[in-house]
Amino acid sequence: MKSRKITIASNLQKMGSVDDHASNRPKSFFDQWIDSLFGRGQNGISEKNRYGLRDRYTYFLQDAAANFNQLNFRLNSKEANQIDHLKKMLLLMASNAEQCVQKAVYSLVSRDQASALSAKEQDSVIDQLEKDVDELAMKILTLGVGEDDLRFVAMAMKISTELERVGDEATTLSRRSLELMKEEPLKPEVDIQRIAEIVVEMLKAALDAFVYRRPDEARRIILKDKEVDRLNKSIYKAMTQCMISDSGCVTRCLHYITISKSFERIGDHASNIAEEVVFLCEARDIRHEHTT
Repeated sequence: MKSRKITIASNLQKMGSVDDHASNRPKSFFDQWIDSLFGRGQNGISEKNRYGLRDRYTYFLQDAAANFNQLNFRLNSKEANQIDHLKKMLLLMASNAEQCVQKAVYSLVSRDQASALSAKEQDSVIDQLEKDVDELAMKILTLGVGEDDLRFVAMAMKISTELERVGDEATTLSRRSLELMKEEPLKPEVDIQRIAEIVVEMLKAALDAFVYRRPDEARRIILKDKEVDRLNKSIYKAMTQCMISDSGCVTRCLHYITISKSFERIGDHASNIAEEVVFLCEARDIRHEHTT
């Protein structure tokens, strides 16, 4: 029993070993996984994003390995293995959602058709993962779990819903981006990049707060949502004025209004994830406390 516990923990740590990527050894499980998700080369994930995701993944596995040493009485139970598997599935879903949004933003800013189509395809992966997370979560609940695990399972189901909706909004961004590619760029150009940058950073920070258990960071993310709301309103007013001034730009302006609203909704989902992080870490429900 003891040797099996050590083997499981050491294997988890090896899977996320930060030395694998820099050496000449065969690719680690992580790098093979990333390549299978995002592709390789020019169309694949950038090295910067790869290392960021690797840090998050490594921490997740090391945390899981450490928990094995504290949960001796649960090592052979279905509950322990399935809780660990649920964590990994959530991480996989989060990584797909983040990458999906990044592809959609790139397609919009760079008028890149391939990125838009790739984002739309990736949304189907997120949809399936939501089903898988919910199915596993329900199985875990039937086993009977302690208070901490019960809170995690409840949070996992909520976060998977938020991530699925993030994927849906990224698909909306991609569709509108493809439509805008058929038209001449709007002049004056819409300052859509600012709201995109804030929302992408909010989503990344919310996922990091979840992985690294950072409730203070989660609270800061929630405060940023007001700036996103303000930018969305500003873009709406600018596009309305543009349509009044020039009837020839109505279609493009309506696309940008929808795009801005999708970004605002992604910001809302990032805030909701941040609220769940506080609930997970502190057992405190802070929903609606920041609405004033």
